[in-house]
Amino acid sequence: MNELPGFISEALAKPVNYADAYARSVLALKEPLEMALRTNLLLDDDMNYNAAQSLSCKLVGKDEALAKAYEFDVRFYISSKSPLFAIYCFDRKWGMTDRGGVNHPIAQERLPKSVSASLDIAKNLLSERGFKEVEHRYFFLPAAGCVTQMDDLPANVFECLFAEIV
Repeated sequence: MNELPGFISEALAKPVNYADAYARSVLALKEPLEMALRTNLLLDDDMNYNAAQSLSCKLVGKDEALAKAYEFDVRFYISSKSPLFAIYCFDRKWGMTDRGGVNHPIAQERLPKSVSASLDIAKNLLSERGFKEVEHRYFFLPAAGCVTQMDDLPANVFECLFAEIV
């Protein structure tokens, strides 16, 4: 079982931050990430049932080894509770990965090398700016003491730190 690192456990206990300074800090990441990834990002600043805002894009290309075109939706969630980020990547068309539920995140090791390389660029940029990653392996672990805003049920780490609705 994956035990939660201290920085995640500490963030779980913090309140959601709706301050303008937080919103500006997420918006300030948009242009540097766009330049680094060479793609446009869309800001989702709706925090209904979310403890985070996100910057999203599509990563498209062709995997030569599999001779398949791909299109992944990628969301970079920036938590308002602490300087944390999570990368939520899904294969909406199930072209490259095993079929699963719509919008279920894919671990980076299952992605084509070119997509993984792009995610590494984003991770490095966010890390250089003082953010720590909450890795995919922690997303669905129970968040002790947290409940969802929507239905008051026990929340997992992703729901508590980032978003209940994806």
